[in-house]
Amino acid sequence: MLKLSGIKNFKNITNKNNYYIKLLFFISILILYFLGFYLRENIAGGAELDFKKFTWPAIESFKKDFLNTLINYGKIGEGSLPLFHIINAYLNPFTYNQFIFQFSITVISILNVYIFSQILKLKFKISQIDSMLYSSIFLILPFFRSSAFWGLTENFGWLFLLIAIKFFVKMEKDNFKNHHKNILFICIFSSLALYTRPYLIFFPIFLSLYFIFSKKLNHLKISSLYYLIFSVPGFTLLYLWGGSLFMGEGFEKTNFIYEFHHPRFVLKNLIFFASIFYFYLLPFKIIEKIYLLKKNKNLIDFKILMIFMIFFLFLFFLYYFNFLEFLTMTKLGGGFFLKLNNLIFEKNYIIFILFSSFGFVYIFEYMQMNKRNIILFLSLLIYCFPKFIFQEYFEPLVLILFFTLIELKKSQIQALKNSTSFVIVFTYFFLFLFTSFYYRYFIF
Repeated sequence: MLKLSGIKNFKNITNKNNYYIKLLFFISILILYFLGFYLRENIAGGAELDFKKFTWPAIESFKKDFLNTLINYGKIGEGSLPLFHIINAYLNPFTYNQFIFQFSITVISILNVYIFSQILKLKFKISQIDSMLYSSIFLILPFFRSSAFWGLTENFGWLFLLIAIKFFVKMEKDNFKNHHKNILFICIFSSLALYTRPYLIFFPIFLSLYFIFSKKLNHLKISSLYYLIFSVPGFTLLYLWGGSLFMGEGFEKTNFIYEFHHPRFVLKNLIFFASIFYFYLLPFKIIEKIYLLKKNKNLIDFKILMIFMIFFLFLFFLYYFNFLEFLTMTKLGGGFFLKLNNLIFEKNYIIFILFSSFGFVYIFEYMQMNKRNIILFLSLLIYCFPKFIFQEYFEPLVLILFFTLIELKKSQIQALKNSTSFVIVFTYFFLFLFTSFYYRYFIF
């Protein structure tokens, strides 16, 4: 009895110590986050310019003349829809000063961490401190930080998306009971997300397809009705803008939708899409392999290996016969691995093709698991529509999807709950933060 009691007390002390270590780590990440704001960190590069040239003038203009600004919104040149600017112009009391406003957005952006942690706790049944720790990854992501520190629109979009996903996960956990209330809130917040960042339309597309293929036609009817109602402001904007958004100084000539966002860019962008997904999924694949190794399970799936070889040889064939020549002309965007390739190997793109092939394989691996993952990735093709594909479009999107909407294997979920997983994930993303900082301030 004494021995059992001693073991129990030892475990309690160990758990308590682990809790305080994790809490201290979380507080350290918060301090690092606010230190970045204090030092006016701008790893994204264009964040300060975007704020001064587009975001702040739009907010100021809405404060002075709502209707005229809305009608002539394209002249401002902002690349997002105007909900963020309207909310802050009329509801944020800190728009009297640029610096104070940026600090308010920095603080509000932390709500993403809180909402994300609630989803993780609900879905994976982990402790509050573990869910907060995993969700705090957001605070060390370079693009998320830059958007927060410089008062840009992205983090509001992520916040609305996360709230919508929270109600979606809750609806699933409730086995689709009381679905009217959940669907209402899903549709409200996913519509707000769309009116903040247009590409977040992927979620309403995913939801509709999910209901169709799950044969939940009643749910589809309800969500379709709500989306029809919430689409009225969007159609009103299109009417005010003459059917499309014409932007910038030459807004009469430049059709923002057709010139910069069109399905004709999809095939070209798939290779960037795959490499960026691979970049964010890599630490979780490492975690999974370590877990399988500890369980003495086979690490090599020959079927997946064959699929990788097919993707790699196909891309190598395209590269060899100059079908991927656009890689040499991609000066804007392209993602981390393209920048790394250009920095180290210059115009030899074999390494980038290798990374992209891994990305295609991982996406294929998730898609073959179940129908839902297929629907999700098909919905995400909307992210291949822009003329220039930037990594900031996917940060923290890939992490949100991995933990919430992608259905994982049991082994992957178990691997995530291991304490070693925290170390691997945070080491990886801290290295990303450090290398991005070094590239931005010492190389670029």
